Amino acid sequence: MVRYDLSKGHMHACRQSFMKGIQQWGRGLEKRDITSNINFFMNVPITPEGGLTFADGVSDAGKYVELRAEMDVLMVISNCPQLNNPCNGYNPTPVRILIWDTNV
Repeated sequence: MVRYDLSKGHMHACRQSFMKGIQQWGRGLEKRDITSNINFFMNVPITPEGGLTFADGVSDAGKYVELRAEMDVLMVISNCPQLNNPCNGYNPTPVRILIWDTNV
C-alpha cells in the first residue's frame, strides 16, 4: 500500500473487485466460491533470501496468455490498474479477450 498510496487502499485489491462483481451478478456466489486471483503480467522477482520485490513489468504490447478449460468455468477478469504505479507511464492499457468454443 505504501507504493500505491495509503489513502487509495480501497483500490488495491483485485479480489475485492471480484467480490463486488459476483455480488452484483446476483447468482448467490460468495467469497468461498472464488479462488485466489492470478496476475500474469506483474513482475515480482524472488530475492535469493526468499523475499519478494516489485520491479517494472516485462510484458510488451502483443504479449498474451492462453488458457484451456477442461470443464465449464466462470472466469472473472479485471484490468486492475494501480493508479500510482509508474508502469505504462501511469496510463494502464486495455486488455483484449478472445474466447474459442471448441465444441462447435
